[in-house]
Amino acid sequence: MPTVRLLEGEDTDRIDGLSDGLFAIVLTLLVLQFQIPDVPADSAATELPAALADQETLLFSYLLSFGVVGIYWIVHHNLFERIERHDRGLLYGNLLFLLFVSFIPFPTELLGIYGTQFAWTLYACNLALVGLSLTALWWYAYRRGFTTDEITPRVGRTVATRGLIGPAVFLLSIAVAAVSLTAAFLTPILIVPLQALWVRRFRSS
Repeated sequence: MPTVRLLEGEDTDRIDGLSDGLFAIVLTLLVLQFQIPDVPADSAATELPAALADQETLLFSYLLSFGVVGIYWIVHHNLFERIERHDRGLLYGNLLFLLFVSFIPFPTELLGIYGTQFAWTLYACNLALVGLSLTALWWYAYRRGFTTDEITPRVGRTVATRGLIGPAVFLLSIAVAAVSLTAAFLTPILIVPLQALWVRRFRSS
């Protein structure tokens, strides 16, 4: 049987352009979830602070999502600095990653409005899928030989393993939410020290 060619190409400029555009749209949509409180003008001085305080959960979910989306944009950019070729499989993989990224504003607003365990579970699952799909995208590019020569087998595996830290923490937060929703909201903070420990281990080994 004839071999099916996967339409390999020499650069990833169009992948970067589409991805950057979608990230910009998602970051914009996140802020559109806020609504100006509807309070009488003559009593705004007393009622407005309380009305804004009612959006505390919405503000937290916005800040968390903005931070996570921003970090994944940086990671995506850094990875594609080291991916110099593509094929149809990589294109589809990147579209799958962007699908999960584009969905983020919906669970973010859902979490900000209702702040329930179910809303957090949907939110955490979405962000876990973002991280898993990006890690799978990197692994595919590495295994297909699309990365630059500086990416050794050790570096390729290390980057893929490090990419699992974020999804693992968000999946852990789902279990934490069953006990304490407040603790679940704080669980993503663990990503920072775990990433730092992983980098230290990589450099010392």
